[in-house]
Amino acid sequence: MNKSTKHITFYCVDNDVMDLDYFRENFNPKLNYTLFTFNSVQMFINKLKSDVKDKSFKVVIVDNIITSRGMNTRTALELLPTIKSIDKEIQVVIFADSENIELKATSSKIKPAAFIKKDSQYFVRLYPLISRLVSEYDLRKKTRSSRKATFYVLGVFIAAAILFSVGYFFY
Repeated sequence: MNKSTKHITFYCVDNDVMDLDYFRENFNPKLNYTLFTFNSVQMFINKLKSDVKDKSFKVVIVDNIITSRGMNTRTALELLPTIKSIDKEIQVVIFADSENIELKATSSKIKPAAFIKKDSQYFVRLYPLISRLVSEYDLRKKTRSSRKATFYVLGVFIAAAILFSVGYFFY
């Protein structure tokens, strides 16, 4: 399903309410966006399920240490398959205490879009990352549409060649 990048929906999930408040106050990308913040994994999953028909591009920003008693998760990597099962094209960014966490994620088939070290400068790294994710998605979308157009043109050309050959043969 093609999603629109004209409006982007961000979901921020963190058990720490203070971190969520800081994120909400300081998050200001130069995009047309909606931001939802959750301190409960279950509430986030419920919102994501209800937004499944929404055609906007979605980015989940989740703290690496995220606990949910209802879902039996302790880390964002454990939550990743659930998120991807709801929306395969959603982009997940994980805030980690160190940049070495990427080593733990390489064994899984489902990987987050990126890991960002959670420090005082994470917004400096987050905004270019968001721009890159949007650009990559737009490029994939344009590539798919150009492939469809190529097949359509080839189909029309083949049909015209067949009709010409049949007309030439019977005339």
